[in-house]
Formats: sequence, structure tokens, C-alpha cells
Amino acid sequence: MKVSDNLYIVGGGDAGFNLSGPIDANVYALSTPTGIWLFDVGLDAGPLVIENMRADGLDPSDITHIFVTHYHADHAGALGYFRETLGDVTVATARDVAGYISTGDEVANALGWARDLGYYPKEFRLSPCNVDLELEDGFQVQSGDVTLTAVETPGHCAGHFCFHVSDGSASYLFSGDQVFVGGKILLQNVPDANLQACAASMNKLASLEFDALLPGHAGFSLSNGRRHVEAAALRFNRIGLPENLI
Repeated sequence: MKVSDNLYIVGGGDAGFNLSGPIDANVYALSTPTGIWLFDVGLDAGPLVIENMRADGLDPSDITHIFVTHYHADHAGALGYFRETLGDVTVATARDVAGYISTGDEVANALGWARDLGYYPKEFRLSPCNVDLELEDGFQVQSGDVTLTAVETPGHCAGHFCFHVSDGSASYLFSGDQVFVGGKILLQNVPDANLQACAASMNKLASLEFDALLPGHAGFSLSNGRRHVEAAALRFNRIGLPENLI
């Protein structure tokens, strides 16, 4: 589904636009002068994401980079499929969790626990996927006039990153599960969730300038997206809690 001149949403599940598998996080594709950048890949509906890209006139073989906001399976579960299907693609995620993705560790990312509780399909298993680019805060990638800056935002989990992208005429924040439309957050009872880190990360994002907020679930905001981050930061700074998405 085309969102703007160079931005598409090509995946997402029941918590979003039902473009691919029911558990998939939102999957975004950004067309740049030197190829397509994909943001997250969903759980297990990689073929549907590929079909959606083709229906939007995008060639999946043009994907050069996959930027992973974090290692939870609804965002990163299909990485193995994309690696196998695309071959020569740069997979980028946080240095702190790159090893878990490379080995398909279902304990570190709480997949095994969540699967036992019925959140993920019983038959789903995480395929290992080598990480090519281990991200640190402030890392940048350039493609023509498009610049991506990786912003480290722990809180929802360890190794969470948001991606600030500017092309000179518009700017985007791909926020994963750090912040959602309406200033909502997503904190769960998992070992590496951290409330204080989430609050600090929100204030960090509130210092950025951007037009569109593109979260990992539910809807997105194409203009004045920063107001949603500001609303969440304000609640934190008043010693309160923003509303949880679920």
C-alpha cells in the first residue's frame, strides 16, 4: 500500500492493516536512489510481503537493507526467509542482540515463553539469520539525498532501535514498539523490558524533528507525528505512565 511518493507499507497483521500474517508487525518499504530499505519483516508471512511489494510496483530484488527495530519475533521472525530469498541483502540490528538473531535464540527474545502461552503458533520456529551490520547509536547510512540515523531506544526491550530518515523534503521516524499513535507505549512482562529506560528513550525521541511517525503496530501519522512522542514524554515527565497499547 503506497503511503507517499517513496514510502509503502507492505506488511502488518491484526493489530494493523492485515496486509500479511495476523501476528506480523507493520513492515515498511522505503524506495531510495540506490535501492529499497525494508523496516522489520514480520513473523512468518514473508511471501505475502513479497507479493505486496510486487503489487505496489516494487521489485523485491532491489532490497539492499533490512533495518530491524528489535529482535521480537513479530518484527524479526521472517529474517531467515528474507535472507534465503534475497541472498545479497544487508541485515542491520542492534549490536547487543545481533548474536541472538544470528543463532535463532528463542530464549533471549522470549519467543519460547510467548509461544507456550499461545501468543505465537505452536509450530513456529525461529530460523537463524546472520547480521551484517551491528548498529550503535548515531550510526548513519546514506543513499543519494536520503539519510538514515539509527537511534538507540531501549525500554520496550534490550537492543531496541528507532530509525530517523530524512530525504530533504520529508522526514520519518520508524519507531518499532517504542511509541505509537496517541502517545501509547508497549511494556510487557518480559525480562528485558525497562520502564525507566523507556522514559529516557522517549525524551530522546522528543528532541528529534520529523514529520511522519511510523510505528510497528496499529496506525501511523504522516504529518506532525512528533506530537505523539511529545504526549508520551509529557506523561513520563509528570511521573505518570502513557497508555499501554495492549
